[in-house]
Amino acid sequence: MTKEKTRTKLSYKESRELEALPKEIEALEAEQHALAAKMSEADYYKQGAETLKADQQRSAGIEALLHEKLERWEALEARAKAAAP
Repeated sequence: MTKEKTRTKLSYKESRELEALPKEIEALEAEQHALAAKMSEADYYKQGAETLKADQQRSAGIEALLHEKLERWEALEARAKAAAP
């Protein structure tokens, strides 16, 4: 007697999320690159301390979001592949 692995299909909401994640990640990466370029400019550090702090916080936030979305994408992809016939 063999045991068949339980296959769970993605819900409609999860399928839509999986479909949207690449674009969301791409947008975050574009924002991350633009922010890094801005922070690399020679005059950047002449701005006020509040601007520098806000940019650093946003940079850290983008990094955390990217990590979260990449992990979610991998998890959904794995479930979708496991459920495929």
